[in-house]
Amino acid sequence: MKKVHLLSIITMFALVFTSCSSDDDASVSAASESEIIGTWNLTALETKDGESVTTFEQTSIETTFTSIGKDFDTVVTFSEDPQNVISEGSYTTILTTTFMGESQSEEIVGEDFFQSDKWRLDGNTLYFVSSDEEEIGLTITELTDSKMSLRYELDDTVEVLGGTTSVSATYNMTLTK
Repeated sequence: MKKVHLLSIITMFALVFTSCSSDDDASVSAASESEIIGTWNLTALETKDGESVTTFEQTSIETTFTSIGKDFDTVVTFSEDPQNVISEGSYTTILTTTFMGESQSEEIVGEDFFQSDKWRLDGNTLYFVSSDEEEIGLTITELTDSKMSLRYELDDTVEVLGGTTSVSATYNMTLTK
């Protein structure tokens, strides 16, 4: 059981410190900046297909994970000039990891959902730019006057505690006005 708990910590560590990338979704017409500007509420967050492989000294540990959000109290505001983004509030993620047939769930409270200062739009990709100019792109899969659905593909490898962890997952989130 200690290995499962350690693996959960490693997986969360990898998720926090990895970058995200996305591909344009051809089924949605190009979004406009005016549709993004305003105040949105985070109302859904989930991943169903998470996988990680951690390698220590030529031994690989494979884990799958899912996550679903709840207790949303997060407000995200996109301003126009300058293009700043402010995220305030909190939410809870239920992370379920499965390792060697054993599943374990834990609740993780998150704050400052979009840890970014600026935003920009390029077609159907909404980029969040951090203070060190690192960009994370999320694909807009749906955009109406009252709903914005976003997706990002996580596929990264990081060094963790003397080993490497490769993580992949598709995250879906919904913001509403």
